[in-house]
Amino acid sequence: MFSLIRQILKKAQSFDGVYERLAKIEAQLERFEKLADENESLWQFLDEQKEAEGIWSGNVDEFQDEFSDIIVRNMKPYGDA
Repeated sequence: MFSLIRQILKKAQSFDGVYERLAKIEAQLERFEKLADENESLWQFLDEQKEAEGIWSGNVDEFQDEFSDIIVRNMKPYGDA
């Protein structure tokens, strides 16, 4: 009977460890979501500044820079990137 209680206690403690790890992962996920929101806000601000100033005047180099910015903005990192 005592060994059964010890086994149940070990299982309960292992579940506590899982829940603690899950809480850490959720906190980290929230931080990443905040960073993604800040990143989106920054890109939106930069777009508004460009529209307000009328930066692009038809120069090919500026068009390539703008196109590169769009590509980088929409890229989603995978793995360790």
